[in-house]
Formats: sequence, structure tokens, C-alpha cells
Amino acid sequence: MDSRGVKHLEYDRISVHPDKSATQLSTPAGASVVVALLGEVSTRRDGELVPLPGARARSLLVALAGHPGRSRSAQALIDEIWGDDPPRSPMNALHTQVSRLRAALPDGAVEMGPSGYRLALDKNQVDLTLARLLEQRAQQSHAEGDDKAAVAAVEEARALWRGEPGADLPDGVLARELGGEAAARQSALDTVEVAARTAIGDFAGALPRARAMAGRARLDEAAHLQLMQVLVGLGRSNDALDVFGGLRARLADQLGTDPGQALVELNTAILRGDAIEPPRDTGSRLPNAIGLRAAPNTLLGREADIAAIEDQLRAARVTTVLGPGGTGKTRIVHEVGARAAHSMPVALVELASLRSGEDVVAAISGTLGVSEVDLTPGLGRTRLHSARERLREALSARATLLILDNCEHVIGDVAEVVADLVSASDRLVVLATSRAPMSITAESVYPLPPLVIDEAGSPATDLFRARAKAVRPSARLDPVEVARLCRTLDGLPLAIELAAARVRTMSVEEINTRLADRFVLLRSGDPTSPQRHRTLHAVIDWSWNLLDEQQQIVLQRLCRFPAGFSLSAAEQVAEWGEVTDVASALDGLVNQSMVAVTENDEPVGLRYHMLETVREFGEEQLDSAEANEVTARMCCWARGFAAAAAADFRNEHQVATVHAVEAEHDNMLAVLRYAVARRDAATAYTTFPLVGLLWVIRGAHSEVFNWAPKILDIDARDVQDRVPGDLLVMAYLLAGMHMVLGGDVRLIAIARARLRPLLRDRDDISSAMRLQASLILGPLNGAGVARKLAVAIRSDDPWTRGSALSNRANLRENSGDIDGSIRDALRALDVIRKMDDLYGLAMICQHLGSVYAQTARYAESVVYYRESADALATLHAYEESTQSLAYMSAALIGCGRIDEGRRQLAALYGLESVPVRREDNDASMWPEESSQRLAALSSGLAEADLAEGDIEGGLSRYRTALTVAGWPESGIAPGPYETMVASAVICAHVLYGQPELVVETVPQIREIAVSRLSQFRDVPQMGCVGTAVGSYLIATGTALELGARLLALAVRCRARQDYPAMRLDRHLDAARSVLGDSVVDRELERTASITREAAHAELLASI
Repeated sequence: MDSRGVKHLEYDRISVHPDKSATQLSTPAGASVVVALLGEVSTRRDGELVPLPGARARSLLVALAGHPGRSRSAQALIDEIWGDDPPRSPMNALHTQVSRLRAALPDGAVEMGPSGYRLALDKNQVDLTLARLLEQRAQQSHAEGDDKAAVAAVEEARALWRGEPGADLPDGVLARELGGEAAARQSALDTVEVAARTAIGDFAGALPRARAMAGRARLDEAAHLQLMQVLVGLGRSNDALDVFGGLRARLADQLGTDPGQALVELNTAILRGDAIEPPRDTGSRLPNAIGLRAAPNTLLGREADIAAIEDQLRAARVTTVLGPGGTGKTRIVHEVGARAAHSMPVALVELASLRSGEDVVAAISGTLGVSEVDLTPGLGRTRLHSARERLREALSARATLLILDNCEHVIGDVAEVVADLVSASDRLVVLATSRAPMSITAESVYPLPPLVIDEAGSPATDLFRARAKAVRPSARLDPVEVARLCRTLDGLPLAIELAAARVRTMSVEEINTRLADRFVLLRSGDPTSPQRHRTLHAVIDWSWNLLDEQQQIVLQRLCRFPAGFSLSAAEQVAEWGEVTDVASALDGLVNQSMVAVTENDEPVGLRYHMLETVREFGEEQLDSAEANEVTARMCCWARGFAAAAAADFRNEHQVATVHAVEAEHDNMLAVLRYAVARRDAATAYTTFPLVGLLWVIRGAHSEVFNWAPKILDIDARDVQDRVPGDLLVMAYLLAGMHMVLGGDVRLIAIARARLRPLLRDRDDISSAMRLQASLILGPLNGAGVARKLAVAIRSDDPWTRGSALSNRANLRENSGDIDGSIRDALRALDVIRKMDDLYGLAMICQHLGSVYAQTARYAESVVYYRESADALATLHAYEESTQSLAYMSAALIGCGRIDEGRRQLAALYGLESVPVRREDNDASMWPEESSQRLAALSSGLAEADLAEGDIEGGLSRYRTALTVAGWPESGIAPGPYETMVASAVICAHVLYGQPELVVETVPQIREIAVSRLSQFRDVPQMGCVGTAVGSYLIATGTALELGARLLALAVRCRARQDYPAMRLDRHLDAARSVLGDSVVDRELERTASITREAAHAELLASI
């Protein structure tokens, strides 16, 4: 069934009041305007806009009208109106101006409250804010491909201008701010109009605006590129060439630089007479909205609330929408998020299913797909961060709106997490829903009011009519009775909808009578409970008593599913005893608006959800015996789901399986908590490996760390015959391998001790799983690994062959056998492609992208990084997909596709332009904590600058990369990525003649190489340190002989060359220019005759 045809309850996800302001927007431009600022400051009287007399009154109106509905304190208004020259009695003077202004406006337009004065008008009643709304409509229409509608909205907005804004105000801040805001709106309208007209081929219409944009920004390359494209579209190629020539001259005269590559390429194409193609998009697109559900219908009746919330989001870092259950908090933040997603990334995290505040960070990270490991090229997952640290880093990388829904039961933990996140990044905005505020400094609260009630038509009565007509179109709905009913229900949307569902079998009058009787009984129970809470509970209780017995039982049995449920899961958990037809009962619950249905793409498909307030009510109805049976059946369902999913992960259903596990994650986690608390070994060891595998794919390793000791503390040997062999082995592998990283020797020993008899006694363990277990059971020094892998590579099982080849490819790369690593990886890729293992494909393509990049084969690297990123995005591992795309961007720049690389980096990090942290820049541009993501961004852009001849800018960006990576104080010690970046920074400064700027970095990297790389053997990594230090010693003349030796050893070690500044051929050429060919060749010949192991040892001893 199409979900749009299902009657949804879950009022926090729907709304039904007509949007009056949206209706007025469709009227002729300015017809709704009461206050006009775009020209002479005017107010509407008798249907006409009339200039407002008095400079002070005009200033007061402008101060209030910039944000209609927002209160301004008296002191703030005095400061803005009189500035440094206040009157003798400022409060009296302000009151006089307020009185004059009230006389020029409709009654009640200027209100006074505890926070000061405010203009009680809608946004569409002030021309400046109406222009903003029309601008947003134009942008949305253009984004959706309706460019004619976009142009119409722009024209409607332009008609609002009547002159020069601010010209009739006294010179000062207000006049300048009004003029600046109006100019910004004009500029934004120009941008969207040119884009929309160009898209529909209206180049003649686009030309005036394109010329205006280029005229205002005489050095703006993007504006001039757009103008040239419009001129070419009109067949005026010579004029386009003139635009290029003029810009090139201005750039040379004023900045001493040349036009960028995109302009040069367009100019060349025009000269050649080539067909002009629009700029193409590069790379994979990650979703701009995560966690937002598609609206089941248009949100009506909340436009003023949405506008107010949007205003608060612009003014405050954290906004909490407050209200009891059933007021529509969830639905309204979904709408705010959907609108914001047109211009910035949005992520909505549902917290209702959480049962502990400890899970808040994990829930946010899981929704965002944030990995807790650094994916270093060539080194796989090399560095583990805390979940909190990685979340801070991910949310500081780009402007983001984070929506946290249903915070009240973990509000203290949410407050602590949110305070930490907003302090770490000034680009993060948080929107929350809760029944109680967070009470933190950054928070602004918005109490969501109930729906307005009016017999003549109102949001509340319109809601009731819409829902009632949906269940019985012929129902007679007396306006007076409907309004009385809505007042009885306190205007609560959920309560109104539940009551409307009764119209199927009752009249409105009967509903009113029965509800009144029910409230007398229920409202007397707890006089301390807030009125609206008692109202909602009364309505849910009344609706419950109107259900038949089977519907009641099914509802209470299914309330243990925090993440919703499928029909199959519902039948397994609820169909027993008195219940013989769960499907029929669910159909009745949907019709009674007690359960909602959503239809998703396969494999998630059709799912049922209860609103949290209904689920809480259902929990209250369960007695202990029934509750125990429900929990036991949920455990049985979870074990069956886990076993089936584990099997499907290894066939063509892998992607569908990952998405299905994602949908059931909160349900599986609830079962796992119960199993661990009750020491139910069979359930714990069946469910843990499945959710653990999802955590590993998403990089959420702290979750595995947290659960591994709890799992290993439960002895499953007495019940292990009830757990599938592969799941049991996977549980020990996940727990044991993570304890290896954590260094817990006792738990490692437990995992190894329990694995050995399993491999000996069980015959239901796959050969691929046996291989992985045998590797962890081998000697800690790695003896025998090569032989085991060689045998496994000859296996008939493709999963075993692919796993063995992948493992050996990683080991060979680590030892410097790059050619052997590539051969194994390509063989593994061939095997993996044939068995539909998308996760395996992502990992092996990631490896190939890295080894090709580190050997300076950048074009080949791009191909594999892109494929890896696409695969990871398909699996919803967005964070790791982003990292692959970041490394791909560096490879694009390395192979000369600089504009593509720049565009990809800008798209990944949500930037229109990227700051360069020169020594005189404001350090607040960058977060204080270390960030591999920002280091990768800055390193890639550094190479782009250097390739285009901006030496100062490129080297400055490289030093910025080192700073934001946390060098040399990153964590316990700099990891492999930070060491590689430090090598690249030194290499770049040497090649471009400024080694004196990295004089402190060289001894730091030498010390770190000895202390860290001697413990963790990585031959190519050590090689790139040798390149950097050797080349530096030669360039500075500090130690020529040692420098030559280190450089030659780096060649033998197959040093990493991920960035062009690290290319060995460039450093060898530089060394030859100083030392001569004979000296360099002699060292190269000597090191060519020794093994890589010997070269690595000598390099480590000489560094």
C-alpha cells in the first residue's frame, strides 16, 4: 500500500492547519505589506503605503521590523535610535516614539512584554522579510528544477523595492544595516535569477543581472565565469573574450595573479570554437538530510511557529522546542529541517528509544555514520578516537543543523553533550524537542503553543474536520460542537486526532458527551499533573477503551519495539494466546490512529510506529507475566533475525541486509541490553555480532569496546549449541580484536581460549570465518601467517580467497612490497566483484586507491577512491565515504585536475571558499582540537595552490594542515596520518625554497620516527620520513652525505608519495642539482643491493 493512503496518527509527525501566510505570498507583490522599508520607510493606511513622518519614529520602526515578532529591550532600542547622544529622559522619549508609531500602525501591532517591545506582524507583512521569503521560494524552486517558478518569485520580490532603503534615516548603524541587508537580498536574487534563466535558456533575460553581478565584484571569478557563459549562450563570443581579457588585466594589476583554470579553459574553448559544456559535478554526493522522514502531508497551521523557530536558530546556537507530548514538536522540527536542508546539511536523531544517557553520543554518531577511526591512506583504520572526540570533529567540519528529538528522559546527558559540541564548533546549530529545557547558556527555548480554536475556522477545528472527513466523508460536523470538542482537548493536535478517529462510529455530539464524562474520572486522579498531560492521558485512555480486546493486547505487546516493527516481527511477538490475527488487529489500530504506518524503500518496506506517548501508555498496561512473555518472544525474534541477517550478509542481499539491520538497530540493542542484564548467553552471543558488525562498518568502535567486556563476562559454553557457529566466532573475534587494541590481556586470553575448542569441535563454521579466527589465534609475532594465507588463497570458497588476498595485500604494503600488494589487491577485487560483497569491495578499492596514490599514480588512485566512496555511501557509512572522497580530491589535484579537486573539497566540507590560516589570520577560523578531516582539506588545497603558482598561499595552507592535525601534540603520540602530513609539509617547503619555515618540524619528526615507527613497523611510512629529512638536510647544507643516504634509503623503502610535494623524482632532481649526479647515483646503487628490511633498519638507525 502507498503510505500516502494510510491515515497516520503520530501527531508529532503531522499537521493540518492552512498556511495563511503562504496563501498571501501568492497575491500580487506587496499586497500583504503593512510596513515597507525598501524605499521610504512607510506604513499602510487606507490601503496605501504612506511615508512615516519623523526620523526617530522611522528609526524605531526599522529597529523593530527587521525581525517582526522578536522582542527588543528598551535599552537596545534607545541605543539604536539615539546612539551616542541619548535624550535627557531616554525612557520617556522612547515611550513618545512608540506612541507615535502605534498611531501609524494597525491596533495591537506594537506590543510590550517582559522582554521589551515587538512588532506583532507576520513576516509577509514587512517587505524586507517578505523579500527573504520570496528569495527562499525562488531558491527552492530552482533546486527542484522549476526554474520558471523561480524567476516568477524573483520578479515578485523585486517589485517590493520602491527606492533606496535607508536613505531617509539618520546616518548611523540602522541606516547602514538596512542598506546592507537590502543589498544582500538584491545580490541573492541576482544569483538565483541568473542561474534559473540560464537553466531555461533565457540568456537575454539573464544578461543584465549577470553584468550587474560582475560589475559589483570586479575581481570575482565566479561572477565573470557566469557572465561569459551567458554571453556565449547569446552567441556573443567576442564579448565573452573581452570579459576574460578585462578580468585578467585587473587580476594582474591589483593582485599580481592570473585567472583560475575554469576561466582559462572556457576562454580557450571559445577561441577554438569548441562546444561549451556546463561545469560538471564531481564525485559522489552524500545526503544533505539524514534521519528526516518524508512528510505524510503538507504541514499546515504552523507557519508562524516555523518562522519564529527559524529566527531563533539564526540568533541562538541551541533552540529547544518545548511542550508536552502530542503538541506536534516532532512534526514541526521535521519541517524546519526539511526547509533548512536546501541550504545546509541536516541530521535528525531520534532519542525516544534511548534508555540510558550513556547512549546519547552513540545515537548521534550512529545516525551521522561517524567513524571513530582515522582512515589513513595505505594504513587502513589506523587510529582510534573517542566517540565524543570524533563527533566534535565531524560536526565542526561544515555548517550543520543537528536536530535532537525527544530529549526529556535523558535531558541532563543531552545538555552536557550539546554544550560540548557547540563549544567545539561555531558552525553547528542544534534544534531539540523536549518536555523540559536543557538549561545551558547557549539555549533559547520556544514553547510550542496548542492550536488556536475558533468556530469560524482555525487550525484546531480544521484539523478535526480533515481527520474526521478522512474516516467518514459523510459526517455532519457542527462548527460549534467541533470547537467545543477542541477546547475540551486543550487544542492538543494528538488528542484532536485521536478524537476525530471516533467519528467513524459516533457523532461529534456523542464524542463530546463521552469525553466530558471520561475527563471527570481521569482528571481527578493526579491533581499535580500538568493540565495538558492529564488531557492527553485521558484521550489515550479513552481511545484505548474503545479498542476491541485483540487490538488492546496487540498494542501493549508491541510497545517494547522502540524503533517500530514490521508485520513479521509483530506476528512473532504478539500472535499467541488470545491473539490469532495480528494483521487484522494492526489494521484496526491504524484506523483508530493508535499506530502509524510508513512505507520505505526495500528492504525496510512497510513499518509500523507508535508515538512515544502511546508506547508509554501501552507499557503501563503490561502486567509482569505478560511483560516477561513479550520480552522472551522479542529475544526469540531477535535471534532469528540475527541468524538470517548474518547469512544474507554473504550473498547478493548484503546491501539490503545492512539497511535492514540499520532499521532494527534500536530494537536489537534493546534486546541485547536485556540479554546482558539477565545473562541470557544465547541471545547475547547471537545479537552482539550483528549489531557489532554494523558498528564496525560505520566506524563506531567505541560501541564494540563498551560491549565487548560485558559479552566476554558471560560464559556461553553451556548454550553455544543454540548459537550459529559463524555468529559465535564473530562475537569472539569482534570482542577479542577490540581488546587487542585496548590492551586488555585478560579478556584477549578469554576470547582466544574460547575460540580454540570452537574451531576444533564445530562443523558449522565457514572457512572464511575459520581463517580469521586462525589469524587471531596464531603467535603474536606473526609467525605462520604467510603460510596460512597462502593456503587460504587456494581455497575453493571465494569468501576465503578474497579475505586471504585482502589480508596479504595489506601485509605486503606494510612491508614495502607495493607491487605485490597491488597484484594481490587486484586479484581480491576480481574475486569480490563476483560474489556481491559491497563492503569487501569498498575496503579493497580503498586499499588500491591508497597504494596507487602513494606511488604517485594519481589518476588510477582517483578511480578506486571514487568506487570505494560510492560503495560506502550505499552502505550508509557516510563518514568513511567522506574520507575516501577527501583523499580522492588530493589525487585529482595530483594528476592535474585541480578545479575538480577544489570543487570536490568545497562540496565535502560545505564551503563556498576555504580560509587560509596565514600567520596574521584569526585563529578562530579553525577548531582548537586536532582534526584529520580539516588537515586533509588544507593539504589538498595547499597542493592546488602550489600547482597554480601560489607558493606563499600553498605553503601557508600546508602549515595550517600541520596545526589543525594537532602536530606534534596529537593524542598520546602523532599517528601515521599526522606523520605523513608532517613529511609532506617539510617536502613542500624544501622544494619551493623555504626550508627555514619548518626548522622546528624536522627534529620533531626525527624524534617521532625513532620512538613510534620503531615499534610499529611500516616501511613506506618510514620511507616518507626519510624523503623529508634527507631532502631538508641537502637543501640546507646541514649534512649533505647523510641527506643523500636518507633519500636513497627512502627510494628503496618505496616511500609514500600521496601528495605531489612528496614525489621522489622531484626530490632526487633537487638533490642532483646540489650534489651532482654521481653522488646521488652512487647512493642509489648501494641501497638497491640491500633488502627492504635492511634499508628500513638503516633508515631508522640513521634518521
